[in-house]
Amino acid sequence: MTLDAQARVERDGWSLLLAPTLAELPSRLGLELIERALKIAGGAGGKLLRRSRHASTYQIRLGTPLSGESEVFVKLLDAPRGFKAVRRLVSRSCAERLRAILDALVAAGFAVAPLLMLGDERGGGRTMMVTARVAGEPLPRVLRSVADAPARRRELLRALGAEVARLHRAGFIHGDLTPYNIFVANGTPVRFSLIDHERTIRPRLGWERRRLRNLVQLCRFDLEGLGRTDRLRIVDAYGRAMGVARRRLIRRVATMLRARRLRDTVSGAPAPACGVTSRRPV
Repeated sequence: MTLDAQARVERDGWSLLLAPTLAELPSRLGLELIERALKIAGGAGGKLLRRSRHASTYQIRLGTPLSGESEVFVKLLDAPRGFKAVRRLVSRSCAERLRAILDALVAAGFAVAPLLMLGDERGGGRTMMVTARVAGEPLPRVLRSVADAPARRRELLRALGAEVARLHRAGFIHGDLTPYNIFVANGTPVRFSLIDHERTIRPRLGWERRRLRNLVQLCRFDLEGLGRTDRLRIVDAYGRAMGVARRRLIRRVATMLRARRLRDTVSGAPAPACGVTSRRPV
């Protein structure tokens, strides 16, 4: 079997498109990846990293200690239900939509996890996405590392607010913009990579509220090295980059954060600290 770029593999009830990045791997590793990803889809193998309401993410390592190892992530999206299942009958498959979003993000200059393989399950309705590890470290880990370096932390948070504004100005709304889906690469200026784009959209309506919801998603978590004033810095930098009235923006985000925290409390979900005050950032 030849792993040509843009080749399609039909195996075990799956229709898988091999991305050009996969063709760059040694053929042996590429074939191993296909086999192991299909085993995970069948319920065997792989290290479960996370189970969300909509998907399961697994980690596998390819290669041997002698040849080096490649860290790869396999994400299985659950089959849609209800209205989403009906809508899927008359629209593009989840894999096709996800590939279009990733291509558009890259074309707009955003860093995403290198895509290796993408496909849909025939009959079952699930979607599989296989990616290589994205550059950098998760934002929560980086925040811990700069907890005692206030100047670096301020630079990082202001750059983050500006990056979210750049995403929105380009027409994208991230479906799950949590700190755990943002990676920070070493160097100056600060560079970010965003992952988990299966719910990222380019909406035509409801822009303002969707943008604010992204800021709520980002600011609601209680993280080491991220205080109330730090959250304010993110929102303030975002407002500067968007050219909007920052005081009004801060008030609206604070109101939505309180409402979100109340919903979490009523539902019994953990309620992360999410305070944003009107104090001026320093």
